[in-house]
Amino acid sequence: MLITTRSHSTGNEGMLFDGDLFLRALTTPALLRGAGVALVLSILVQIASFVACLPVALSLGASNPGRRALANVYVWVFRAAPLLLVLLIVWNGVPQLFPSLMRSSWFSPFFGAFLAMGFVTTAYMAEIMRGAFLAIDTGQSDAALALGLRPLKVFALIILPQAMRIALPALVNEFINLVKLTSLAYVISLREIMAVVNDAIANSFRFVEWYSAALIYYLVIVSLLMIVQARVERRFRSW
Repeated sequence: MLITTRSHSTGNEGMLFDGDLFLRALTTPALLRGAGVALVLSILVQIASFVACLPVALSLGASNPGRRALANVYVWVFRAAPLLLVLLIVWNGVPQLFPSLMRSSWFSPFFGAFLAMGFVTTAYMAEIMRGAFLAIDTGQSDAALALGLRPLKVFALIILPQAMRIALPALVNEFINLVKLTSLAYVISLREIMAVVNDAIANSFRFVEWYSAALIYYLVIVSLLMIVQARVERRFRSW
């Protein structure tokens, strides 16, 4: 389907929207693979960042001033730095300092994006979990310690489950944002959605059709995640 219009002032013909190209773009295997890469990257970064954010969040409220200062500096740096800049530093800057990385097969665009996004996401998650920990009454941990439970068990069995109920909506929102932020990884040649779209546009010079296909992919992915978020929140509220 090709929709065309004719300019009354110049008489030149211009194409507005190629429906057939749009449908082909939606089902092209490269774009489907790009969506898979974006989702896998987001899931791995979310898991790794959550594990890494716990000691950072605890350090933000630690009584030890040195530990607290280090955690605050980390959060300050990676919340202030744009993700695009962190991606470029990891991919272009680090190999400048360690040239052997350029010859390492494991230092791939996927791994570079994983590291950069992990650093930034950990900082944001640490703030989320810090707020959740502060919302829990300290008397509960004091009582558990008085009963003879070790601090690690108190944290794992009492503090963390309650903090998760408080932090869950914000953590899911962070994951949704993470999926969208994977679009920036095209600058380091990661073959996610936007990298595929930009290559296709460079070959066809058809912007609207390919951008519209990418938009549909993000709308579908984020909508499904929002449905999962609503169900998980209802389940947590019923506990």
